[in-house]
Amino acid sequence: MKLFINARFLSQPISGVQRYGIECSLQIKRLYPSAIFLTPCNVLHKEMAKQIGAIIIGKNTGHLWEQIDLPLYLAAHKSPPLLSLANTAPLFYNNNFVTIHDLAFLHHPEWNSKTFSAFYNFLIPRIAKKSKHIFTVSNIIKQELVKHYKLPASKISVTYNGIGAQLLAEDTSAPPVKQKIILAVGTFSIRKNHQNLVKAYTLSNLKNDYQLIIIGDKHKVFAESGIDEHALQQYNIKIMQRLTDAELKQMYQRAEILVSISGYEGFGIPVLEGIFFNCNIICSDIPVYRELFAGAVNFCDPGSITDIADSLNQIAGKPGIIDSENRNLLLQKYNYERAAHIILGSIIENT
Repeated sequence: MKLFINARFLSQPISGVQRYGIECSLQIKRLYPSAIFLTPCNVLHKEMAKQIGAIIIGKNTGHLWEQIDLPLYLAAHKSPPLLSLANTAPLFYNNNFVTIHDLAFLHHPEWNSKTFSAFYNFLIPRIAKKSKHIFTVSNIIKQELVKHYKLPASKISVTYNGIGAQLLAEDTSAPPVKQKIILAVGTFSIRKNHQNLVKAYTLSNLKNDYQLIIIGDKHKVFAESGIDEHALQQYNIKIMQRLTDAELKQMYQRAEILVSISGYEGFGIPVLEGIFFNCNIICSDIPVYRELFAGAVNFCDPGSITDIADSLNQIAGKPGIIDSENRNLLLQKYNYERAAHIILGSIIENT
């Protein structure tokens, strides 16, 4: 079977969706070496493109490349199976396999521009219905796809996410010791709820002893998210952008507490990474986190600044609540090699 992978994610900044695309691609390349990865010319992650042997095709970039150049190229190669790992795929192509990570654009259109929400609300349902098979990253999202798009459950496989190879790599020296650091990882969008974390931190008993570090890309919604610039200056709050995998790993190793209080998620990779690095974790009490991480994290009401602050006060200085046996079971369940096996098996079965 000739298999092509839509590697447009190599032209995008890395968030959870792109991380899934990269890590699944590495595993697919290892398990199925004949897989061919196609990308537009504006590759950001050149080393990763080299690792998977990505081929640059077409002249366009972005959605134009995906909707025009990519399907034309595939049509010239007898329309083989195409795997798209980052939500979108060519609409007028009849041999699609696609990963849909979440339906945030449907549930919370206010989190994105009107143009983005309208485009995704047009594109995703049609891709979902036309695709030969769909992958997603949690049972909650599978249920949402079945409910909102009237899809048969048998058409959707749950792959979950995992931890990236660079973070899993063994250290050549002793890892850093835990420090009084509260860590949050994620872009500065309203969805990630960093504004309530900042407010809760300044209300908590930890503001004088613990440093709050938020890792993620700032963009135009930073100003709209309600983050108090004065609080950043007054308290021990640090914003970090564009960390390498090695730098991110060190932050996880040093952080005593990880906080992920998003209003909605498809999976929540930083939570799994925090579990791997033995952080004590506070999560928003949302269905997907209950499904994936119940018994491994502490839950709070993401809309209540007081509840978030109380949660910080309660877990300070304490180890994570998950034991090593259950931690290892989670890591076996949520990993990219397993995801790649599920993906390849489903493509072979449906081709």
